[in-house]
Amino acid sequence: MLRILIVEDEPVNREFLRLSLRGLGDCLAVSSGEDAVAAQRTALEQNQPFDVVFLDIMLPGINGLQALEQLRALEDRHGVPQERRVPVIITTTLDDDKTASRAFIHGQAVSYMTKPFRAAQIREELSKLGLLGCWAEAPAPGS
Repeated sequence: MLRILIVEDEPVNREFLRLSLRGLGDCLAVSSGEDAVAAQRTALEQNQPFDVVFLDIMLPGINGLQALEQLRALEDRHGVPQERRVPVIITTTLDDDKTASRAFIHGQAVSYMTKPFRAAQIREELSKLGLLGCWAEAPAPGS
């Protein structure tokens, strides 16, 4: 099963992502960029990296882009090769090309989803990344 990190400060959005990903993997959901960085640090130290991260841009404390840059810095410090870095899917209510560019260029995000989105869209993004595997047939709630 996938190891999934959800970084979302809004409880309703956090629960929607968790329910949408049910049956696909083990989800750890946190509500701040600082908690995301701590979760990434622990995962790397325990040699149990996440398979995918869903990262909101607008977070309390450090924002999602700052958190993403810190996630990448942790991977650098732990010697994670470029091709094994965790795929990060940015989730946001913003429709801002500058924000998206920074996420892709500086943070090496692999996808950008504008809220609101549906469970089927989440699974589609995972499929594009080749992450669904044998769990692709799991029914999506509400789809």
